[in-house]
Amino acid sequence: MQTICLAAILRDEEPFLDEWLVYHKMIGIDHFFLYDDAPELPLQKLLQPHADYVTVIPWHFMHEERPGRNRQTKAYNHAVEQYGAGFEWITFIDGDEFIVLREHENIKDFLTGFPAAASIVLHWHVFGHNGYYDDPPGLITASLIRRKETPGNVKSITRPEAILDVRTAHTCVLKYDGLVDANNKSYDTGIYEGISAVAHINHYQCRSFKRWMRRPGRGEVSIDVMQPVPDTETWRMTDDACLRQFVTTVAFDKNEMTDTYMQKYAAEILYKLMKMGIKKVTYHGTTNY
Repeated sequence: MQTICLAAILRDEEPFLDEWLVYHKMIGIDHFFLYDDAPELPLQKLLQPHADYVTVIPWHFMHEERPGRNRQTKAYNHAVEQYGAGFEWITFIDGDEFIVLREHENIKDFLTGFPAAASIVLHWHVFGHNGYYDDPPGLITASLIRRKETPGNVKSITRPEAILDVRTAHTCVLKYDGLVDANNKSYDTGIYEGISAVAHINHYQCRSFKRWMRRPGRGEVSIDVMQPVPDTETWRMTDDACLRQFVTTVAFDKNEMTDTYMQKYAAEILYKLMKMGIKKVTYHGTTNY
């Protein structure tokens, strides 16, 4: 049995996936199960350089008969059912989210500290556009260094055997107790000092203004089209509402503090991309190779 896999549903993420995959492979993710939600189903061909550790599942209109709240949770439940038995842990994160380890080089070392846990929640640090109108020319993790100061929502790493259901992208419904945070404390929704000191999620929610404004046309995998859109999510539906959300949230407080921690990985990520024949421009605006 392998230690940990990652499942994600992806659409309009193609420019960023090489960095995302290389980084998470570097920190110890064993395998990726990627649900391609784009009509053109581009991922199988695009991700050939990663074929040894990536399984692409065509998902556009493939999920219609499955029970569940939306395309995202249907994909996650499918991943648990089809692939979970081969792994001790599974995590569900998006293509704009990166697991950050502050005290461990490898996620497997981090997980050894949770022998009794059923699921571990990692809090979000949400990054803004950092003044980028167009997408940064280089690594997202090295280019975007300004974020909201206070941690926000969570994503989780969970034992497949403990999952009863996946009803949201953030935490799983568990068969038994054992939901803890990254400090191995019983999880509640409160924020305390040091809650993200060991591990957290960097959520690069807005990689540029133009990328942000693509949201209404892209559609959202987390919204159930058969139900009324919640008031908190209506900003995703129209250009005007999406722009208003940018001004009142992203530009308001998502760029308020500097966090350069992920730049420590830039050289290794770029080297691995080069070995795969994938050229990137570094965050300081010059080519690395």
